[in-house]
Amino acid sequence: MLGELTEERVLEVWEQGIRRRPMTRAPLLATLAEGTEREVAGLPVTALNSLLLELRSEAFGDTFSCAADCPGCGESLDVAVSTRELRPPGPDAGGVPVEVGTATLVEQGLDVTYRALTGGDLQAVDPDSPDARRALLRRCVVSVSPAQDPVPDAVLEEVARRLADLDPGADTTVALACPGCDHRWAAAFDVAEHLWADIDAYVRRLMYEVHALARAYGWSEADVLSVSPARRRFYLEVAAQ
Repeated sequence: MLGELTEERVLEVWEQGIRRRPMTRAPLLATLAEGTEREVAGLPVTALNSLLLELRSEAFGDTFSCAADCPGCGESLDVAVSTRELRPPGPDAGGVPVEVGTATLVEQGLDVTYRALTGGDLQAVDPDSPDARRALLRRCVVSVSPAQDPVPDAVLEEVARRLADLDPGADTTVALACPGCDHRWAAAFDVAEHLWADIDAYVRRLMYEVHALARAYGWSEADVLSVSPARRRFYLEVAAQ
């Protein structure tokens, strides 16, 4: 993994990502690890998150530096979150299923087959729509017998309750405790959005280097990126004298 990851590729993905809503970036970011966007969009969310966590560990290290506000007393906390904490549960967290699992249930006299959410589902639904949650759940329903259109809300809610069993690592949370008031809670953690923040900061530093060296030496962007980071730092120090 990451054998073909280059600064040019990171810049390309960043440029595409800044034009997207946060909820739709996960499959795009995962292409930095492997595959095309169409391929990774077909993965269940747990497998997609696993790719993103592996990418984060190899590119930026194993620890996210985060902030959280305690719901009990409002205290602002600095939190270090390890990628290991975010891995899906199980004896072999790295061996997450890459096939989208399906299951069945009976609700209101209907036989319902449903599947796990995928990255493609997250891309297809407008998160700002008031119907976003229902639209995601409708995409998870494979079939209803006898046929019902629209699918009853009670059926969709039962599907929602069971999705965590079908793909237990899809909802990433972190257990937190406030040292001030001892309040304890589980905080949602968006792996893709935190990784995006790391990539965004990295790319902006990289573009500053391109700008500074282009201005100092008349180099093109391609010229700057062809120089190793260690040599660029030297040239930046010399140019600043």
